[in-house]
Formats: sequence, C-alpha cells, structure tokens
Amino acid sequence: MPPVTSITILYDAACGLCTFAKDWIRGQVPLVGLRFVAAGSAEAQRAFPQLPPGELSVVADTGEVWLGDHGWIVCLWALRDYRDLAFRLTSPALLLMAREAFAAVSGNRLALSSLLRLRSERDFEQQLRKVAAPRCQTGSK
Repeated sequence: MPPVTSITILYDAACGLCTFAKDWIRGQVPLVGLRFVAAGSAEAQRAFPQLPPGELSVVADTGEVWLGDHGWIVCLWALRDYRDLAFRLTSPALLLMAREAFAAVSGNRLALSSLLRLRSERDFEQQLRKVAAPRCQTGSK
C-alpha cells in the first residue's frame, strides 16, 4: 500500500470541543496534508456516505479509515510534535487507556463544551446570522 500523504478529518461542527480540537490540530505543524470536513454536511455525505455522522472519522488518501479513538491517534500521528506519542499510544497497554480516555471525553463532549464554554462552528454561525450588517453611507452631503 502506498504511504499516507494526506488525511481528511470528519468532525462534529455542532460540538464546541470538536471545533476546539479541529482548531488545535490546525495550529500544529502537520507531517501530512490535513483537510477538515464537518461530519453530516453535504460534502461529507457526498464524499463519505458510508461513515457514521456522529463519530470522529479519519480517511487517508490511500482509502484507509479510522474511527473514534483510532481516528484520534491518527490525528496525533499526522502532527510533527505528537507522532511519537501516537506510536506509544498504539502499544497494547496504552491503547486500552487511550480508548477509555477517548470514550470518556467523547461520551461527555457536549457537557464538557458547555463547562469549558467552548463554542461550536454552528454556534458562531447562528450568532453571526443575528448580527445586522451596517449599511454603507454613500454619497456626499
């Protein structure tokens, strides 16, 4: 199989924690190309109809797919400063711990988003729709 040169990360744009994680990943130095697609969006449904809309999904340009905790480990693997951690997390002892930690965070992500006051992309979009754009004042007096 050819090497992975890019990944697409499908995330929940309605979740503040997921939006924060996406922004955090974007702020890191990538070792492969990164593309983000809101899970459940028209683009995601068109490109990846087989993927579950409510779960973190990572798709490589090679066609490989990772879900949930494995997807998160692949996200770390794609980042320069976290690739070593990703490899360590795949050891049998640490993989179980990573799976349990991911399940705990993922299962409570909406409550954590609220507690940490993390706003989702959808929250921002809804707020922006409520803002009236100022009218330009044209012409001279």
